[in-house]
Amino acid sequence: MTKPTAFLAALLLACSSPRGAEPPRTPAPSTTPTSKPTEVTRIDAELTVRRIAEDAYVVTHEPFHASNVLVVRMPDGAVVICSSPFETEATRALVRWVKSTFSPTRILAINTHFHLDGSGGNEAYRELGVETWGTALTRKLVVERGERLRAGAADDFTGERRARILATKILPAEHTFPAGSEHTIRFGDAEVRVIDPGAAHAPDNLLVFFPAQRVLFGGCMIKGSRTVGYVGDADLAHWEAAVEVARRTSPRAVVPGHGAPAGPELFDLTVDVVRAARAGAR
Repeated sequence: MTKPTAFLAALLLACSSPRGAEPPRTPAPSTTPTSKPTEVTRIDAELTVRRIAEDAYVVTHEPFHASNVLVVRMPDGAVVICSSPFETEATRALVRWVKSTFSPTRILAINTHFHLDGSGGNEAYRELGVETWGTALTRKLVVERGERLRAGAADDFTGERRARILATKILPAEHTFPAGSEHTIRFGDAEVRVIDPGAAHAPDNLLVFFPAQRVLFGGCMIKGSRTVGYVGDADLAHWEAAVEVARRTSPRAVVPGHGAPAGPELFDLTVDVVRAARAGAR
């Protein structure tokens, strides 16, 4: 297995959901995902998966704001996970599915921002041997604000789901790289570009681009609907500029933080939503 670039090695590297008690969880199966790009299959009672490109899958954590995670198998057998499910239990199920489905040589998870749908799975990632990466800014925000953020997120739920959020241990990524720049991680002949577009949905949101598949994980800074979602940490003034950084990757498929994966049309949708939110804030 080829290691990341020498540079990285040196550095090394809300929409609403139903309330109420959760249904019983079922074990994550080892079934290989469908080969049809638009067909959705179920991992367990909470997680669904769809294939959007060669070796690229979107996993959605349905009861917890339908949060999206991108899973990509690399040519050398490694698997890259962008973001995480909302809390520890579902992240354990995700990692079990990745291991049973792909038998990866290595799993690397990128924290795409400090909110729970960007880094809330770090407890499970650590205990299951997944490398966790994020910017120094994300690490700082998780340490300084993670506990308070978890308490606020739990208020959106009741019963078992609320208890699961409160039981989630808040941990920063184990490996960091500086914010405000772009980093390339290599896996054999393939590469992954981790891009800091500047503040948008959050001050630390990241983009993750897979050039071979032309798949971009936009996370919560890219909107999948006309709902702007949580803007308590947003920079509405700079958000459009961040979208233009995403647009310049020229992706074929774009994965928003919430909502169905689509194409570059999500950039224009996001700009429209942000402009409306900015006008409403005046």
